[in-house]
Amino acid sequence: MATTIGAWLDGRRFPQQIDALVKVVEQLHAAALAEGFEPAPSETHLFDSLWWRDQHAAVARQRADSVRTGVQQAQAEAVLTNHRSAAAVGRPISQLDPFDLEVHHSVDAIPGHQFPEGWTVQYDTGLTTSRPTDPAMLSALTPYVVRAHDLLLRDVVRRAEAGQSGMAMLVGSSSCGKTRACWEAVQSLADGWRLWHPFDPTRPEAALADIQNVGPRTVVWLNEAQHYLLPSTGSLGERVVAGLRALLQDQTRRPVLVLGTVWPEYWATLTVLPKAGAPDVHEQARKLLAGTNISVPSSFSAADLAAIRRGEVRDPRLLYAAQRAADGQVTQYLAGAPALLERYRNAPPGARAVLDAAMDARRLGNGLAIPRLLLASAAPGYLTDQEWDQSSDDWFEEALAYTAQPCHGARGALTRIKPRPGQEAFETPQYRLADYLEQHGRDRRVNKAVPSDLWEAAFVHAHDEDLFAFGRSARAQRHKSVDHLRFVLKAAEAGDHAAAWEAAEELNKSGGHTQALALYQRAAGGAAFAVARRKAAALLQKLGRTDEAVDEYRKAAALGHLSSVHVGVDLMLGQDQVAGAAAWIKQLAEQTDLDVLDTAIALLKRAEHETDIIRWLCDLADQGRPGALGRAVELMQQAGRSEEAADWLTHLANNGFLGAELLAAEVLEEDGRIDEATEWYQRAAKSGYPSARSALARLAFAQGPPDAMGW
Repeated sequence: MATTIGAWLDGRRFPQQIDALVKVVEQLHAAALAEGFEPAPSETHLFDSLWWRDQHAAVARQRADSVRTGVQQAQAEAVLTNHRSAAAVGRPISQLDPFDLEVHHSVDAIPGHQFPEGWTVQYDTGLTTSRPTDPAMLSALTPYVVRAHDLLLRDVVRRAEAGQSGMAMLVGSSSCGKTRACWEAVQSLADGWRLWHPFDPTRPEAALADIQNVGPRTVVWLNEAQHYLLPSTGSLGERVVAGLRALLQDQTRRPVLVLGTVWPEYWATLTVLPKAGAPDVHEQARKLLAGTNISVPSSFSAADLAAIRRGEVRDPRLLYAAQRAADGQVTQYLAGAPALLERYRNAPPGARAVLDAAMDARRLGNGLAIPRLLLASAAPGYLTDQEWDQSSDDWFEEALAYTAQPCHGARGALTRIKPRPGQEAFETPQYRLADYLEQHGRDRRVNKAVPSDLWEAAFVHAHDEDLFAFGRSARAQRHKSVDHLRFVLKAAEAGDHAAAWEAAEELNKSGGHTQALALYQRAAGGAAFAVARRKAAALLQKLGRTDEAVDEYRKAAALGHLSSVHVGVDLMLGQDQVAGAAAWIKQLAEQTDLDVLDTAIALLKRAEHETDIIRWLCDLADQGRPGALGRAVELMQQAGRSEEAADWLTHLANNGFLGAELLAAEVLEEDGRIDEATEWYQRAAKSGYPSARSALARLAFAQGPPDAMGW
């Protein structure tokens, strides 16, 4: 029994039977009375069996609730795990087709070439990345040549396989082998890994719809990552970035592996710091992408080419490409790049005009899917009068037929995008320009004049999410000043926050304040939210709409814009709203990280607010609010409550409150309690505060020759 009671007293066991506990209490009470012991009035309940029964019942309920909560939590976690497993996105990697993941087809014909050693060109119908055992049978993909960037990528994959979530973004030009490198890297992942390629109905929408269903051991495939991270309409890109960051930090879903590919120009857009004063619309993307860059060179190294020529990688297409590709651009050659360029250069006028229109549309802002109506409206502007007069009535259909023809088995120059079964169809036909031709157009057409037909076609037929990019291109090209503004205004109407900001800035500069105000307020829904609110508030103030301006300043302040606090307060004080300003600042100090405590203290004093300022600051300090501790102590000292301040600080310090030791020492010293101050300075010195050591030296010097100070 003694052992049991000892276990009760030190908390190791809980008395399951209340009667046994009550019996012990009654015996203790009888023994106390026999010794003449009378409990103090505040302790009489300790001998009351009813009080012990109530306490036992309360603790038993609490323990039961804890057990029930634990069981419910375990059940919920099991249900969540089962749900995630059932709803997990992606497919097993072993079941995937690399071409569905946008790996480029290799050319399947090599004109007029005789291979050495009796090679004959026959093609295996299976999809495999390994070298076939029969040298006369070629796989759909050429054997893979491991290069320097592959080693970096495989390190990321190995860490994921070991349980660490990670991300790699392969940065390189068109057809340099980025997507194939990602495909080869994931082949080493063990069974149980899945791959998720979001693309339907659009890439960012698909990513947002299901990113919460990504489970452990999943590869998130972001080929051409700009389509996920750069769209501005409705802040889609920003929301995708936020979802990816949350996924990579989620310990319950690790390991996950995010693999992406992107061209250098898009990488620069996503990672470059904005100009001073401009909204930082890609801040989240920059944080997501930091340290993920793996550069993929556009050319094979001399050692890679030599290995192919020695026959270490036995495939006639690789040998042929290595012998003929300009500047070592083997992957581009295999993707049909030379044939595409030849087909473009030899195209009849109508087809050439359609391809030029497509190349200009892509480099000026159109997304991956180019509307047929845009091409049909823009292409005539690329034909001379004679070419137009000589064209047939079916010239556009003939041009599309020409551009769609495959080049040595690779995708045609311009091909129609076909929705897969179950995938949402476009309202009108959409076409995709071959990547290599797109990059060729960016390089070679950068200084070419763009016909007005293309600008008009883009304004009428481009997708809403592409309008802002077209508008920026119009401004950069200095085409017509009106072009830029009308594009961004239309984009803003479609919900593009970045476009709304840019249109507002332009209209504000030109005096269109009322229209600019509405656009700033619309832009406040995107990445520039706080700055846009601040701009809207300034315009309202300029227009004399003070109450509305105060409201906007308050919204900007709630979003973290510190200067809006001071301007808003000045406006409210100018309207004799002292109490309202004090209440607002008090709320900001409690609910945000803004450093407004000094302003709050001054206003609360001025408004003779009912708040006990010192008690309020003490509560904020107890909650860990930066700056509240020092300000509370300062006000206590000013009010002649130094002893109370010292007691409070020593209590905090004894409970491990950061910074309380040093502050307690300073208060005690100012109050003349030198011995106590010395003791706290010594504790602060041991905690690592250099100023505490200086204070000890100063006190010791003031008291005479220094003795050992014990620190």
